[in-house]
Amino acid sequence: MFVFVLKILGCTASSLTLLAFLLGCGENSDLSSQPKTPEELILSATEKQRIGAYDEAIEVLRQVLILDPKSVAAYNRMGLVYSEADQRGEAIDSFKKSLDLEPENFQARIGLGEVYSKMTRNDLAVAEFLKAESIQPSDTELLFKIALEYWYDQKLEETVQYYQKILAITPDHIQTHLNLISVYEKLKNWEKALEEIETSKRLGRETNNDHAIAIAERKLGFIKGRMDMTAKDYKRKTQPPFD
Repeated sequence: MFVFVLKILGCTASSLTLLAFLLGCGENSDLSSQPKTPEELILSATEKQRIGAYDEAIEVLRQVLILDPKSVAAYNRMGLVYSEADQRGEAIDSFKKSLDLEPENFQARIGLGEVYSKMTRNDLAVAEFLKAESIQPSDTELLFKIALEYWYDQKLEETVQYYQKILAITPDHIQTHLNLISVYEKLKNWEKALEEIETSKRLGRETNNDHAIAIAERKLGFIKGRMDMTAKDYKRKTQPPFD
């Protein structure tokens, strides 16, 4: 009966066997080219995010969560995609789901804090960054973020505290020295401000960082003028209408 069917189809057994083999190879090839594991899918989503295909990236990550509903990595990546796409509510929700699964997840804390920072909710941002600090207290990049959030809120003593934490780990962190000039100027601690200017200029020379030297020089000129100004003069010089 089988031979009879082959004859009706006008094919030989050997040709059908070859055809079946080729079709089988094609099918396996297609399957092998598709990401199968959550890890592979997350890599695929990351690449889609890189090229700006945010909706596609989210769809891939949803596939991951079908395979593994407790994937912290998927929720973290989803948060990053939503944040980059400026969908802040969805980003916050994603990072919070990650933290529900793993409260000590450093990346989720940082991600959540950065979304709040974009929203200028500095109070919420610093709260998340401080929780992240308890996980990795020596992360200078994180300490720098905390210092900036305090600066935005003009909590100057706390700003100094966190910049000093950075310098305790990395004494030659030139951007920290440059930023401290402005903080000490705001505090009217002229001696400290001048010390930071000299330190910044020295580090600039040692690292051939002409840009840092130029910034320090500009701040020096401003502070020298500021030191001898009365409060009334300073307000007149820094607020409109300018003289």
